[in-house]
Amino acid sequence: MTDKNGKSLRIVLVGISWPPETFIEGLIKGLIEAGSEVTVACDEKPAASWLPHPQFHWLHAPVWRGSMAARLVRTARMRTSVPSKGSNDIRRFKSHVRRTDGWRERVQAWHLLLPFAGLRWDIIYFPWNSAAISYLPLFELGSPVILSCRGSQLNIAPLDPMRSGLKEALQETFQKAAAVHCVSEAIMHQAAKYGLEPEKARVIRPAVDPQFFYPPADKLQTDQFWVTTTGTLTWPKGHEYALQSISNLRDRGINVRFNILGDGPDRQRMLYTIRDLNLEKVVRLHGLKSQEGVRELLQKSDVFLLSSLSEGISNAVLEAMACGIPIVTTDCGGMTEAVTDGVEGFVVPVRNADAITGALKMLWEDPQLRRRMGKAGRQRVEKSFSLVQQVDQFTSLYKQTAQASH
Repeated sequence: MTDKNGKSLRIVLVGISWPPETFIEGLIKGLIEAGSEVTVACDEKPAASWLPHPQFHWLHAPVWRGSMAARLVRTARMRTSVPSKGSNDIRRFKSHVRRTDGWRERVQAWHLLLPFAGLRWDIIYFPWNSAAISYLPLFELGSPVILSCRGSQLNIAPLDPMRSGLKEALQETFQKAAAVHCVSEAIMHQAAKYGLEPEKARVIRPAVDPQFFYPPADKLQTDQFWVTTTGTLTWPKGHEYALQSISNLRDRGINVRFNILGDGPDRQRMLYTIRDLNLEKVVRLHGLKSQEGVRELLQKSDVFLLSSLSEGISNAVLEAMACGIPIVTTDCGGMTEAVTDGVEGFVVPVRNADAITGALKMLWEDPQLRRRMGKAGRQRVEKSFSLVQQVDQFTSLYKQTAQASH
């Protein structure tokens, strides 16, 4: 991907951790293959397999940790390493830092911003709304900024009474951004409530690599009904409703096994719920898995269950569809843009364990229906949610945004 002068577009991703989420990693690889120079700004040094690539760069953006003395020393070192051409950026950042209350907070602000002083890219990309808000002064560097709107940061976080300033912060980032990527039509409409102008919005739906996630060649048939879900263990994922539905299936005499992939702050609470429902022999918490581990478990599963209260469009659901598995999903966020009720699976209301139970029971009783829906899901991913298509759309967005800024 090149600009109008034939040079590679230089893109920096800000606000990620390493290793990145699967969909971010896929995007980075796709952009590099398309000819872009990609810089990732993060604390952790990327794996050695990434660093030799001439189109891939790492900008060390250390996190705020360690003793206060260590933080002060690290901040001072970053300040002395700023190139002379970064003096104007220092002045820009200073006006922001002065508005910060408390000396510790001011040092933390410098710690966050100094790695970027004196550096320029054709596009600054924030994969998360929260990152765009944290790094708001980077909007003033003169490079066009693109940010992504995904799910709970628009559907849930603005309703938190402890985050009263979030609505105004979202409005400010939408106003200053050159373009805003939304993962679904539903998220775009939600963002409009916080000031996103339609002409800035671009819907690019999530994607997966159907060459990596694929159906098994020969699935072993057993008398056990394998239901699987993947996601962070937090309350927006609605796991308590999933667990209640699994308990309902067990009480109906169905030999069900529920696999939960992922980790998070609600792990202990889920363990209590599993015990309360006497599901210790039915539910397995697998924790975090590699992509290969996720694929292996999906290929063994009969159904994928998404019980979320809030989503943009779930990448986990798309991975399961690519593996030829029927879906049971709630109708939150943009999920109906990926799963058509009765075609690739069933769509049920949020917070409704009985509806989940009914959908799962229908799939348990009808193996032909499972196969038909699984095949339809695979075809839907290949047609509308492949990684190649997504990279092409992002490439077009970056290129158009960069050209419009000149």
